[in-house]
Amino acid sequence: MIGILADALKLTTNYILFIFGFTKVVFWQVVATRFIQKEYLYHKLAYLVDAIADITVTSLLGVVFVYFIYLFGSKNLWTKGVGFGLVVWVSLFGTLLGQTVEDKLPQEPTGAVVTIIAHIVFGLALAFFTKVLDKNN
Repeated sequence: MIGILADALKLTTNYILFIFGFTKVVFWQVVATRFIQKEYLYHKLAYLVDAIADITVTSLLGVVFVYFIYLFGSKNLWTKGVGFGLVVWVSLFGTLLGQTVEDKLPQEPTGAVVTIIAHIVFGLALAFFTKVLDKNN
């Protein structure tokens, strides 16, 4: 649940910045580049595929973050959250998604900055929801 809740805030950040023109793509389109050909990225079913993939990954990341905090403690939770979000950004956007996005959905520099901001929000949200749901508070 922590990953899904944090994902909702990440996606909200992405959509708000999309609406204000800071980026030309939304995360679900970026995720779709791993599964769907360029000409189908705007199809309604593509968004379903994207949503399932994104929610699956962020659910897993929520579990990983909770275990990370369990192992290393909740001291500096906010910093750990931001760091975790940025590691996710580098590992997913910089490597795995970067291989296919370039050809299908080229990003402008502001679009790349939007992905960084959204992943910082994701990390902070992971920290927040971990703290809220922690019974040892």
